[in-house]
Amino acid sequence: MPHVSSSDVIVVGAGASGLVAARELVRAGFSVTVLEARDRVGGRILSYQPPGWPRSIELGAEFIHTGNKALDQALRAAKIPARAIEEQHWLIRDGKRIHMPDAWDRIDAVMRSIGPKQRGNFADWLRRHRADLSPEDRVLASGFVKGFQGAPPERMSASILYQAALEPEEQLRPGKPYATLIDWLQNAPPGDRVCTLLNCPVKYVRWRRGRVTVESLGEKCFEARAVLVTLPLGVLRSKQDEFGALQFSPALPEKRRLLRRVETGHARRVILRMRSDIWRRGPIPAELRRRSGRAFGFLHSDEDFFPVWWSEAPNPLLVGWTGGPAAQRMEGWSNKRVTATAQKTLARLLGCSLRTLQRATLDACTHDWAADPYARGAYSFAVAGGETVPRELAKPVRGTVFFAGEATADPLELGTVHGALASGVRAAGEIIAALGRR
Repeated sequence: MPHVSSSDVIVVGAGASGLVAARELVRAGFSVTVLEARDRVGGRILSYQPPGWPRSIELGAEFIHTGNKALDQALRAAKIPARAIEEQHWLIRDGKRIHMPDAWDRIDAVMRSIGPKQRGNFADWLRRHRADLSPEDRVLASGFVKGFQGAPPERMSASILYQAALEPEEQLRPGKPYATLIDWLQNAPPGDRVCTLLNCPVKYVRWRRGRVTVESLGEKCFEARAVLVTLPLGVLRSKQDEFGALQFSPALPEKRRLLRRVETGHARRVILRMRSDIWRRGPIPAELRRRSGRAFGFLHSDEDFFPVWWSEAPNPLLVGWTGGPAAQRMEGWSNKRVTATAQKTLARLLGCSLRTLQRATLDACTHDWAADPYARGAYSFAVAGGETVPRELAKPVRGTVFFAGEATADPLELGTVHGALASGVRAAGEIIAALGRR
């Protein structure tokens, strides 16, 4: 007979949404058990400093998107300053480098031109309005949808792109590793009312109104009055026979139907550690090396793999990014193949030989979120025709089974840390209302 642990609420998943929900529930007087499949907390926030590297790097979430109360409060409480991004942008087409300091303004202008009445996907809209846009704006806009949203243009909601362009937002970086936020979330609640168990993947959630039993793959059982599921969309969409899949008993057919109408976006990042003197000499053009590399900013292109690059100047680090369908095609690639592909693209963009670039590269680091059985993709995006699905997916079931995570956030906040945090706060409030504040 397996040992059964009991608490008021079980939280499945120790990412940002699960940890902030646990914090809110503990503050309201509930006992909480957090079950995490990995050997660490943080979910798709993953800060890591490889040996010999000058600083910690981000293999998951990297940027701060402003305008969200939950994130602003958490960053202040965790004493994490936000620092500005060097907004230098360059578009490289046909071997020519074009300075585009207004890249974000141009992207926003394209998205605002979609208009409030548009329905359907972005690819269809772009085909109809292709002649109205300059070649440069087409590259920037398509790259934004595939890279920033991680979405195939044929699936991305044009309406959500328009609405998002109307919201003022600034892109910043955390002044400390993003994992600092996770450390604060984990350590903020009183330790005697929350128990976090790692290496504890959940297989079954058996429930009836007011009572749940959660079973892990290790045959441990946990009982509570309610359960909050914060698993990534890719995991929730898994087939029942796939590793890491979660099963509900009784089944939740309405949630299953909704899950068929949403999708996970894909992204792949590679980080190159260059020679320490890379901003003084080497393969990077002098125009991009100015101000100790801060002039590098962001490189945009219409390359298929790794069309976008940015620097971590003055540190000798270059980050390559692929999003959308191209990133999905890279699923299963070895790290060696990913790095080699990235270097080939970067050499073309910099106008140097591959051999020259390789001699200037000391090391590389990447992470395949699609191959991670507890992520199965990067983050969600708003699917054309399914704009209301995240809100429906977030609705509790009979005051007992609750849902949070970035895929259940406001459609304008899908795929973001602040969307995950806001969803966790929302779900904690729903649980408190259902169970009654202690």
